[in-house]
Amino acid sequence: MTENKYSFRITDILYLAGIAALVAACYRLFYRMAIEYQGRYISDVVYYVNLPTAANKERYRIIGFVFDLLYRLGIRSRGMAAYLALTIGLIVLANFIYLKFFREDDREDRIILQAASLLMPFMGPIYVPGFHEYYYEKSFQTFAWHSPTEQSMILFSIFAMMCFIKMYEESGEKVSVKWWLLTMITSLLSALGKPAFAIDLILAMILMFLIDLFNDDGNPFLKRLGNRIIMGISLIPTGLYMLLEMKLDFEGQGESHSGSVVMSMKSVIEYDGLFAAIVCGLAFPIIVWAVNFRRIKEKRYKTVFMVFLMGIAQWAFLAEEGPRAGHGNFTWGRQAGCYFLFLTSVAMAVNNWYDKDFMAGRPVARKTYFAGLVMLLALHICSQLRYFYIISQGHIYYF
Repeated sequence: MTENKYSFRITDILYLAGIAALVAACYRLFYRMAIEYQGRYISDVVYYVNLPTAANKERYRIIGFVFDLLYRLGIRSRGMAAYLALTIGLIVLANFIYLKFFREDDREDRIILQAASLLMPFMGPIYVPGFHEYYYEKSFQTFAWHSPTEQSMILFSIFAMMCFIKMYEESGEKVSVKWWLLTMITSLLSALGKPAFAIDLILAMILMFLIDLFNDDGNPFLKRLGNRIIMGISLIPTGLYMLLEMKLDFEGQGESHSGSVVMSMKSVIEYDGLFAAIVCGLAFPIIVWAVNFRRIKEKRYKTVFMVFLMGIAQWAFLAEEGPRAGHGNFTWGRQAGCYFLFLTSVAMAVNNWYDKDFMAGRPVARKTYFAGLVMLLALHICSQLRYFYIISQGHIYYF
């Protein structure tokens, strides 16, 4: 019989207690957002809470279906707040699985990964007086406390990313049926939350596969082509769903259904303080990815980086016109890309720490690198913890 090497520790209890505390804090925040407590706590949550009584219930989205069910059960605001808070708890656990997935040795580092997974929702833009005086607005943010659909998307996209990477990495001789099916299911669930990540993934996949066709991996061209086509088919259900959603969004009746999608760089051209937003939003991952830039050749890191680039492209080149122009729906693609760039950079930094050959022979450079990362990570987290505290007191999220 194989010995179970997992041992439950006191730190695991502390980790679960930390998740429970975060879920409790989120429940309070989401409930107050749901009822706009004392006329404050303005957010997207109240819109989704009212979906069950609206003409357009958006049942083609996870949030629309779940909220309608909770409304029918008679647990409208509190039930919805509990659902959203539990989603945050599940995201933390998914973060841990993702970080473990990217670890490159069997070293016991559970405490570090647990802490990182719990703090990941707070790894957002750095507030810098006089340079970047924003916590969320005009930032390259990674997490949105006010958006139920973004939270659903993040939860399932974490698993979709891992499943796609496994399918991609094991596609040399043949495509794994297991990972093909899991990629299809998880990417569709992600799109049912919000389509932004799925758009990033589909565009990244197309570009990577085209590049792969011209890179000889030892297999004949036709075999490489066939494997890429089979892998691509796994995302067809997600693509079809997004076409259906676009039809429902733009061909219905009323102001919320009017408008169109156009190619435009208006969001980039009119962005105030773009350089500061990039630096303060992505300071930690910029340093980590710059130092580890050679890893981008590996399929898993290439996938993450391409998803990030496609998220930036989605935000930079696509826009909505008409009454929906101010909704910023294509910004969510950038946000999803930033989330994965940041989350993966944490795993890369942990790998660097335990790699004895990393910066071998340059102890000063190694110490400077890790000291700088600790400082930047502290600035990211402290800024976003303050942001979470401020919105938890009723301040509007958009500032």
